[in-house]
Amino acid sequence: MRRGRNVPLWTAIAATVVAAVLAYVDARVSRLPGLTGLEGLSVDMRFRLRGPRAPGTDRIVIVGIDDKTRRADGDLVQLRRGYARLVDAVSACRPKVIALDLFFNSREELLPAELAERLRAASLEPGPSRDLIADVVEYLRGDEILADAIARSKVVMLGAFFQSGGPVRGVEEPVGLRSARLGEVADTGGGDPQRRPISAGGVVYSLPMFAKGALGAGALNDLRDDDAVRRRMPLVVEYGGRHYMSLGLAVALQELGKPRDTSYVAGAPTLHAAGKELALTRAASLPLDVLGKDQIPRVSAIDVVEGKACAQLAGKLVFVGLTYATFDKVATPLDPLADGVELHATVAENVLSGNLMRNAGSWAAIGATLLLGGIVSAAHLRRIRRRAWVPPLVAVAALVGYVIIAVVLFDGGTVLDIAAPAVLTAFVLLAATVGNLATEGREKAHLRGVFSQYVSRPVVDRILADPSRAKLGGERKELTVLFSDIRGFSHFSEGMAAAFLGEYLTPMTDLVLASGGTLDKYIGDAIMAIWGAPVDLLDHAARACDAALKMHESLAQLNVAWAKAGRPEVAIGIGINTGAMAVGNMGSAARFEYTVLGDQVNLGSRLEALTKDYGVGILVGEATVRAAGDAFVFRELDLVRLKGRAGAAPVFELVGRAGKADPSFARALALYRERKFAAAREIFAGLVDDPAARVMATRCDELAASPPPDDWGGVYEQRTK
Repeated sequence: MRRGRNVPLWTAIAATVVAAVLAYVDARVSRLPGLTGLEGLSVDMRFRLRGPRAPGTDRIVIVGIDDKTRRADGDLVQLRRGYARLVDAVSACRPKVIALDLFFNSREELLPAELAERLRAASLEPGPSRDLIADVVEYLRGDEILADAIARSKVVMLGAFFQSGGPVRGVEEPVGLRSARLGEVADTGGGDPQRRPISAGGVVYSLPMFAKGALGAGALNDLRDDDAVRRRMPLVVEYGGRHYMSLGLAVALQELGKPRDTSYVAGAPTLHAAGKELALTRAASLPLDVLGKDQIPRVSAIDVVEGKACAQLAGKLVFVGLTYATFDKVATPLDPLADGVELHATVAENVLSGNLMRNAGSWAAIGATLLLGGIVSAAHLRRIRRRAWVPPLVAVAALVGYVIIAVVLFDGGTVLDIAAPAVLTAFVLLAATVGNLATEGREKAHLRGVFSQYVSRPVVDRILADPSRAKLGGERKELTVLFSDIRGFSHFSEGMAAAFLGEYLTPMTDLVLASGGTLDKYIGDAIMAIWGAPVDLLDHAARACDAALKMHESLAQLNVAWAKAGRPEVAIGIGINTGAMAVGNMGSAARFEYTVLGDQVNLGSRLEALTKDYGVGILVGEATVRAAGDAFVFRELDLVRLKGRAGAAPVFELVGRAGKADPSFARALALYRERKFAAAREIFAGLVDDPAARVMATRCDELAASPPPDDWGGVYEQRTK
């Protein structure tokens, strides 16, 4: 029979190719639905396994306009003059930079504009209410006061929020926003489309009165994944054909003394800034190495205004933002309620400390998918897929190993995609499983039909559980073969023979199958059986010997019953041999049978025929004696040159189960081989009721009367098959 195709293997290989194509599409063209969210969750898992980390630099501090500040001084949150007081207070501590996570894009209107203008005009006219009106007008000068505070500070950097809707061209650049531009930029419209920067259709930025006194500016935009978690920050935003950097990057460059030392090619995988290479992912964003809740030092704004925190701000990069309980909250991998200002501070910390996350790249994900798919495919090789649970176990082990590698690399700053390779590997396993299920029923039905004729049902079930045991097509392995034959069966009448065979063969076959043997065939009244195939048996020789003894015991019981029925008693001869044989389904494509072939098989058949020469029930070969062990008693009968074989081989009688053997026959056999025929005959003749001893005694007489040649060697020539 021709070995069938391994459908699960080829299905897995085809699915691996499809998975690799999908991985390419996901990594290089467009994210597959759902994988972005899963990848985000895997990143969060890795952050949580790593845990929070301390900042790699002590240069950054957050000044939070928090609930404590709101309760103590509402003006610091509500009025421009309050912000001015805060800017003045922070500036008095002499920080290097004050980055405002704020923008002032409109005039402060505490009163309607017309009424405010009338008050200003009235404050210039003499009269008893002039001082009061002047005080009110002064109160309305919050914008001017804040603008003056920013100009006096000389270290304030403002935020700009770029609105979606681009790209646009020919728009006027807001005053002061030029300082947020990247240094060198090339945009040919090419590059990786997924890495191209956000294109804005508008910008919300502080009024010129504020911007003209500022040190610089930067984008406040962030990137929110589908699950609303911030895992990356855009470093570049395109607006009106110009490219602007983020506030966090702008602050880091100020610290490095190179405020516009950048070079960037739109769509490229990196941005060069002040000698640092910053890896970019989707939308020209920097993967954040988030620190965790409260890892970046922070100070309450009211403490700064009251002069209690200057020591913490001196010479530092100060990020100022709204941090009270219900405003500007964002989710990060380590904190579901982080303050928005932390994102910008984290960008600066990552750039300055060098703790930069770098994606392993699209080809790494594609390669991982191919590797994992290949492992799952290899698990469906027949010599490996011996149990249905092996391929899933291999797949899970491969995925676990891959995840461990990804976690280890993550600790070193490399982000290896997990979601796409894992999902696509599961797809390969599912496809192979479907292929397996589609063919398994047909294969099992075929195997059951083939082997149920030869072996017991438990053995068939073991083959079905592991079809590789069947070894269809033939192989060479060490087995034990048994031949049995009825003495004088040819003298039975035709009618008696038909009834007799059914009564005889049924219990004999049952004994073979019960011992784990395989029925090879019936040859008339003869039985041929093997042990050790199609299911491996380490003790195949012992099982065959035990079955042979039980066959004689069963025959004795049958003879008793047949004698009572007036039928003749019968005897059987059994030959057993162990050795290397070819086993499998032999024959043509149209007709075949499961059998064994080889010289050792022929030797077993010759041993069965030789039982007639010695008048014994069971003869075995030397290899069987060695393999069967100490559970049985054997005695060597003779050295025989079997019919059709060139060399001589010792033959042994299986006497019974473990016990003590009579040494007399062995002594006589030794004398016989020493040509002391008279002495040997005397011992043989003394072994009453021993057919083999009688045969040997007769042979001693013959050899004594006609001595053998000098090169005799004690070998007996088998005369018949």
